[in-house]
Amino acid sequence: MTQDPWNGPGGHPEPPPTPEPEPPMPIPPEEPIPVPEPPHTADHDTAEHPAVPGWQQPPPAGPWHAQHEKPGEWQHQPPPYLAYEHSPPAEIQPPPEPIWLDPPTAHLPPVTDRRRPTVFLSIAFVATLALCGGGAVSAYYLLRDAGKPGAPDPATAVDQFLTAVFTQQDANAAEDLVCRKSQDEAKLATRIKQISSYAAGYPGPAFRWNEPDVADRDDKRALVDVQVVMSTEDERSAAQDLRFTVIRKAGWLVCEVSG
Repeated sequence: MTQDPWNGPGGHPEPPPTPEPEPPMPIPPEEPIPVPEPPHTADHDTAEHPAVPGWQQPPPAGPWHAQHEKPGEWQHQPPPYLAYEHSPPAEIQPPPEPIWLDPPTAHLPPVTDRRRPTVFLSIAFVATLALCGGGAVSAYYLLRDAGKPGAPDPATAVDQFLTAVFTQQDANAAEDLVCRKSQDEAKLATRIKQISSYAAGYPGPAFRWNEPDVADRDDKRALVDVQVVMSTEDERSAAQDLRFTVIRKAGWLVCEVSG
């Protein structure tokens, strides 16, 4: 039996040395995710970023006009915004605004004062009612009116006169309710035409007045106050206070009107 030589003291032999392990390899870092760049607006192309030209509104093919207008009748101005067919394509649309910015302020039309048209309407209305003095009606202030029946009372005379002038707009009917006709009888017809033309310049004009109020009266003369109002469909109105001088012959007749 063969035995390994042993030169040292008794016990187990020392194991042979082993090589030291190599240090662990470091973990390679992850590759960063590339961030996409916005489209380039340069005039030259590259392999990675082709040039994207800025959007330009196409030139108009003709003068702008509303679709309901025919050639030669173009009166409407272009709107301040682009129509959908003239808007930039979807890929050229500007980026949305950051959420921390204030929203754009809407441009509201200026608030119109509804009293202003009424003021203008009143001025024109009073000017048109110039028949109330210094002309048509006052020229009939004559006492030679025995041939006219007149109205049974002053208030009725004024109401019938207003109906003839503003509602019927009939000069012949109005002449039968005033003092005897004179050489200026054509002025009353002219003023009634002016009232008709003035009212025709507004949508849906209508005249109305309150119940005539007899302010002063004796056996042969009376003063009657009334307010005439003109209103329109677009809610504009104008009022004028009138005073009528009414005399009594066979009946009551309007002889003078003042505003």
